[in-house]
Amino acid sequence: MTANSMRRLGLGAFFTTALPALALAAEETTPLDPIMVRGAASADGPMSSVLAPGDFSPMPAQDGGELLRQVPGVTSGRMGGYGLELVIRGQQQNQLNVIDAGAFTYGGCPNRMDPPASTATFYRADRVVVEKGYASVTGGPGGSGGTVRLERDTPDLDTGRVLSGSVSGGYGENGDGYDMAGRFTLDLGHGFYLRGGAQHKSAGNYTDGSGRTVRSAFDQNAAGVTLGYAGRNFDLAIDTDYTLVEDALYPGAGMDSPLDETYVYRLRGGIDVDAGSLQRIEGSFYFSGVDHVMDNYSLRPVGMMAMRTPTSSDTTGGKIEAHLGFGATTMRVGVDRQSNNRPAVAYAGMPGMIPQLEAENPARARFMLWPDLTIAQTGLYVEADTELSDRTTLRLGARYDRVKAEAGAANVAPALDAGNTPNTYYAMQYGTNFNAPRTEDNFGGLARLEYTVAPGTVLIAGLSRSVRTADATERGIARMNWVGDPDIKPEKHHQIDLGVEIERSAWHLDASVFADWVDDFILRDQFSVAGVTTYRNVSARLAGIEVSGGWQRDGWEVTGDATYTYGENETDNRSLAQIPPLQGALAVSYGQNRWRAGGRVNWALEQTRIDPARDPAPPRAMPRLIFSAATISPGQRRCTPASTT
Repeated sequence: MTANSMRRLGLGAFFTTALPALALAAEETTPLDPIMVRGAASADGPMSSVLAPGDFSPMPAQDGGELLRQVPGVTSGRMGGYGLELVIRGQQQNQLNVIDAGAFTYGGCPNRMDPPASTATFYRADRVVVEKGYASVTGGPGGSGGTVRLERDTPDLDTGRVLSGSVSGGYGENGDGYDMAGRFTLDLGHGFYLRGGAQHKSAGNYTDGSGRTVRSAFDQNAAGVTLGYAGRNFDLAIDTDYTLVEDALYPGAGMDSPLDETYVYRLRGGIDVDAGSLQRIEGSFYFSGVDHVMDNYSLRPVGMMAMRTPTSSDTTGGKIEAHLGFGATTMRVGVDRQSNNRPAVAYAGMPGMIPQLEAENPARARFMLWPDLTIAQTGLYVEADTELSDRTTLRLGARYDRVKAEAGAANVAPALDAGNTPNTYYAMQYGTNFNAPRTEDNFGGLARLEYTVAPGTVLIAGLSRSVRTADATERGIARMNWVGDPDIKPEKHHQIDLGVEIERSAWHLDASVFADWVDDFILRDQFSVAGVTTYRNVSARLAGIEVSGGWQRDGWEVTGDATYTYGENETDNRSLAQIPPLQGALAVSYGQNRWRAGGRVNWALEQTRIDPARDPAPPRAMPRLIFSAATISPGQRRCTPASTT
């Protein structure tokens, strides 16, 4: 058993032991009158979508990124069947926040084989909220492109049922994919409860439209349990979640991943208080750990050189937040913190040396990919929602983040790298080193106005500034042909949003436009230095339009959406990479009572605005439409599966 495993088991034992004592103490508190907390609630609209588990399409063995592509305006890029990278408003990776029941998890792969949405526990979520753009300062640092929140509710223990639950499953012929999942709630009495679930996914290689076999197989197992207490004024829960992904194949990478393990522990809760304007205090603490392995020999024929890279990514964090009310104004004031540590060492040798690679023999160390990088962020925020009138609501928010980044192994020379350290590569490309920590003071904020023109018609306008610090790879990856910049500046996004939401008895329409001026956009650059990927800051601009709507009558439902994003590197006068083209979906379904069936067509124009160094092919002379089709079963509005790229 590794030291990390022992530490994680120790955290689990501590939380499991501490919870009953804390909950029993809660029973002895003085009962208070119930308090109604007012505030802007998450809702479907032109800039956000709310989905319950039953809203997801039942396509089997889907990665988390695949599931979220059902939301209009959300798409993703893929290297294989597992590990899809979310894209919202042309932004991805750490430009998006994925928060699973209050916890952040950062993947263990420098090449993004395991982005956060892939290991997030969708099967345990009571609700998934997808916010497009910067909608709140309370969701942690960054999040300029959007935020995905998986939320868990305290169960209703007044139903009289001791045990309740659900199961689901599905099978797909192409790729032999199937999944099974189940969740349960057990009422332990006296306000205590136990909630849990498990899921298994398995997918083989699929066959594309030309009859070619595409390497995309993976196996994923997940399980989790929550022990909690829910009293009149107090709630507390301890979560433990585990995800294991094995034998994930990546046709778009030089390696596959035989193993990826994720552990998450959370302690979360809150108490309603009666102290004048102060209405509630809530908080959380979490630890998430990822152990990742990638190699080029266990799942594919080995070449002249065998390579293996074991990595880990451990994040500790939490927040405490106070809810206040002042007449027509509700306010949230809080502090949050997260600290992520990521070491990664690449090992190499002849095929006969694979046992030494498996044993992580220091004599076979080739590169310090992540030289023990730690990025810690502490944030302070305040956000207020004010009902200016029966028709008008104003949200104002401000946020400050203190960032500290350091590398504990910047001067370590791997045995096979001819005496080169990470600092050697930083000096070669940028004339700097990572001997001293880097610090940042980042300020953001927003203003958003919602105005009800008439019943069922709402206009939304927003202005925001958000700041995203560089991640571990952008700041410090270190190998001969791929070097991060310790001095890279954080991105500053200045956005404007305009939206309209129209609700009628038989139809609805959501539409929004946005523009985002980015100072110090962090560009992954494969142009400036021949044969070397580096990072630099440029000025960039993003803009786009998102439209979705639907009609329903007598069991019939027609839904559709279209999204377009424009991205420009204004410093170099060329397109930004990995921007989806004009795309959308059209679905028709029919259902009565508890069943629904139908079909969906996804469409996309071919993207002609590309960065040739990052995108897979040069543009063709003329754009063309690309279609795909699928059957669907859910019929809830605004849950139409969105288009793919």
